[in-house]
Amino acid sequence: MPYAEGKKLLTYIFNLELLWCVLGPGVGIGIYFLTYWNWNSLPSGVHLADESHRSTDGRFVAERALYDLGALTSRGPRVAGSETNERFAVDLLHGAVATIARAALPEYDVTYETQRVNGSYILDYEDYPITSYYRNVQNIVVSVVRRGSFSGKYLLLNAHFDSAVTSPGAGDDGTMVVVMLELMRQLTQTAGSSMQHGVLFLFNGCEENTMQGAHGFVRGHPLAQSVAAFINLDVAANGGREIMFQSGPNYPFLMAYYRDHVQRPYANTLGEEVFQMGLVPSFTDYETLSKQGGWPGLDFALSSYGYLYHTALDARETISAGTLQHIGDNLLGLVRALSNADELGSIRDHREGTAVFFDFMHLFLVYYTETTGMIVNIVLGVLSLALIIGTLFMIMRKEGAVGTNVLFEAGMALIVQTLSIVLGAGLSVLVAVIFDACGRSMSWFTSTWLLFGLYFVPCISGLTLGPFLYVHFRKIPFLHDQGRVILFLHAQHCIYAFLLITLSIGGIRSAFVLLFPIIFYCATTIINMIIQFRLRVWIYVHLAGQLVPVIYFCTLTVTLFAVFVPMTGRSSNSSNPDLQMALFSSLLALLLVGLLTPFVVLFRRKLFVFGTFLLMFLVTAIVAATPEGFPFRERTSPQRYYIFHQQRNFYWPNGTLRDSGAIYYLHPQDRHTPALLQSEVPEWSAARLLGDECERELYCGIPFYINRYHRQSGSSYWLPAVEPPIFPEQVIFQFVSRESPAPGRHRLFFRVQGPSHMSLYVSPLAGRKLVGWSFSDRIPPSGKRWNGQDVYFVNFFSGSLDLAPFTFYIEIEQEVGTGDSHFYLSVVAQYMHHDTVYRAREFQSLLNKMPNYAHTVAYPGYLESWIF
Repeated sequence: MPYAEGKKLLTYIFNLELLWCVLGPGVGIGIYFLTYWNWNSLPSGVHLADESHRSTDGRFVAERALYDLGALTSRGPRVAGSETNERFAVDLLHGAVATIARAALPEYDVTYETQRVNGSYILDYEDYPITSYYRNVQNIVVSVVRRGSFSGKYLLLNAHFDSAVTSPGAGDDGTMVVVMLELMRQLTQTAGSSMQHGVLFLFNGCEENTMQGAHGFVRGHPLAQSVAAFINLDVAANGGREIMFQSGPNYPFLMAYYRDHVQRPYANTLGEEVFQMGLVPSFTDYETLSKQGGWPGLDFALSSYGYLYHTALDARETISAGTLQHIGDNLLGLVRALSNADELGSIRDHREGTAVFFDFMHLFLVYYTETTGMIVNIVLGVLSLALIIGTLFMIMRKEGAVGTNVLFEAGMALIVQTLSIVLGAGLSVLVAVIFDACGRSMSWFTSTWLLFGLYFVPCISGLTLGPFLYVHFRKIPFLHDQGRVILFLHAQHCIYAFLLITLSIGGIRSAFVLLFPIIFYCATTIINMIIQFRLRVWIYVHLAGQLVPVIYFCTLTVTLFAVFVPMTGRSSNSSNPDLQMALFSSLLALLLVGLLTPFVVLFRRKLFVFGTFLLMFLVTAIVAATPEGFPFRERTSPQRYYIFHQQRNFYWPNGTLRDSGAIYYLHPQDRHTPALLQSEVPEWSAARLLGDECERELYCGIPFYINRYHRQSGSSYWLPAVEPPIFPEQVIFQFVSRESPAPGRHRLFFRVQGPSHMSLYVSPLAGRKLVGWSFSDRIPPSGKRWNGQDVYFVNFFSGSLDLAPFTFYIEIEQEVGTGDSHFYLSVVAQYMHHDTVYRAREFQSLLNKMPNYAHTVAYPGYLESWIF
């Protein structure tokens, strides 16, 4: 090849477009990794050896908290009702508190007690309300006040020491329990610190079972009357930094204290609204303390590495000293400040509405009231529209173009940009549907970087394609390409402004995320108007203005994926999680590059741009089809299975047995249930959907631990079992007596005895109505109806290892001429914390065949269903 032709070819290949195709993604990836590094950066833990140094005087000591965590988790899972929780954990915490109290400085009065409480309340969840009834729940309550300066008001700190089934609970919620112990040490053993209000430490012993410990304190402890505000400490993951994701409600001064006294803030209104919309499959004691206690508060939770949440891998080894130090440093400053806050002395005088809050790269917190946010958002939205109009007039004057032509092109740019957004999201959704249809959903579950190639790239391609096609096929003489790019950018900015105003009027506080592109675009537009959009120069001004928004949205991307990706492994098998990730990715891509993609118009060789997109997508898709794209890993991101060995007995109204048998019930947790299990364990190939069982029997005749499990009954599976389950304690259920307190009313008394975790399903027949029972003062709403009948659910818990018989009544009102039978009653028992020796050999053999990447929750269950 002649030298001149070779040089020409090289010049063609190595051009400005290719440089930007490499440099653009490279800069984006670099910024993303910078924010990821910042997100993972934690302080070094303070050691016990450092405690005597003046520089660490009064600082949280992470090493001691780690020792406490090791002790708390040394006996394995602490399921409420188990000996490990009701005796070992209570004794250990009681001893730790006693040691702290003895070492407290003389100016502090430290008192403590073990509360044992009974109670009930109604959790009015949509479709599946729960009547939560409990006996002998144990809490450890510690009061710390400074002698001579106690106002009579308390700041409450709450964490739960019980754990989920099979889980040692090092993260959830052992981390926060030991943090509270160390906070107590520092508050009571540091001289010279003031404390206007008392600090009340609630170590509650039953959160995992419908938050009964917190309710028992609210309704059953005398000091609850003196609580002014609270801080709830919980965990939805393992390690990392804690996020403050709920505040108030209606007491924004709490956010002011958080902003001023937390060293490394991590808080976001978006997280609060997403949680309150029910998109997070978890609940915390914040709900109980806020609604039942009527107190304002802050809700903290760890949010990283949720793959191990509620599994046997949630062990002491997964918690770092840096995590504990981060939490402790933040909370110690906040607790000290709030214990001296004048607002706590007259808390009701400071009710002002909700707050908008967010941090920037965990460096500082921005906080303002919702009213202020509404004003700011509307003003900025109007300013944005004014700047767009001003720029259009400038273009008309500068280019000498006819006003109607410029306005037409501006309108077309808005339409094209809107369609490009739809196209980008549509391409991402199409990829999600295809991958799910090919059995490759959740390929990003462990290898989260695949999300960028699979879903970000198609969306960005769609955003880019619209402006390119419009400019390519529609040539206009009165406006150069840079002017057309300005129109597309203004169109995107107009969309942001419209959304900002609309969401603000709709009361969506998370609209604040749009402030980043809007504020910086307004600023650069003003500068560019001053320099009259000087050719090429305005581009660099614009790009410089995009740096801060891109950094913020990279941080938001890190957070959202760290929180939501692991959650897709504990949802259901009936929905496609790739659709959720595709929509998340499309939204984030729009925020990240929505004000950058129109620059494709200026590229001479646009083939390089779309070729780069295609190459990135194909490489990612190929990797997703390899073992790297298999969703699950043995030690880091396991697949979750709930498999229960259940005995079911059904009785006729005359008390004779009409059906009986044992089954294995598989409750789905992710999109790959039961397909992966059936490919690994041949026995599960014979599994059947519940199907007609749900029509024949009340709530499918399955002893659901909690009634909302019935929501997934259409996608749950079962196998017949040869061997019956082995039960440590038998359920003893007896009909005691009947009486008629009024004409047409029937009150039936029963006695039941069984394990710590039991439940009841009550379903009156047609023409009957539940009008009274022992479990609550009022009758709750019905859950999802069965065969036209109301269904009421009672979660019945017995703590403190006290399994004494319980007598209760059910009262039914009957219409005239409706027969002698009145209601279905199903009695359910769960044996969730007993030793594996209580597994039948067939059950254990089935579990032994589970794949190594699976984490299985497995225990016996029992149901007997009657018609009275």
